[in-house]
Amino acid sequence: MTKAALDQLKDQYPGCETLAFADLSTQMVLLSNVDSSLPREVLDALCAEAALVFGTKSAPAVGDTPATTALIATPALLRIYLRDIEEPSDALCCICRHDIPVDAFVNDARACLKRISQDG
Repeated sequence: MTKAALDQLKDQYPGCETLAFADLSTQMVLLSNVDSSLPREVLDALCAEAALVFGTKSAPAVGDTPATTALIATPALLRIYLRDIEEPSDALCCICRHDIPVDAFVNDARACLKRISQDG
């Protein structure tokens, strides 16, 4: 079910180029779906950036309330990070084109993350 959930989300949003389910506590990508053959270092960097943005037990994020969504826009792409509310070490790291419908994608990606977290 976990791989199928990622595949379904990726098929639904052609503007999404990379999906990576990550464990923030270990900073490891556990499952991914990518358009091209990304080097493992790129997936590791996505996971590290998510851990930096959201924080971990050993290095909490800045702020009073832990975030569950982060968007980082560059001229080329949009990186979207989602952290599961019930399992805060589970995250979905996404690389998308700017033409993706962000609100709809984030809602569906959050549901996908929840399904994967519950299956784990």
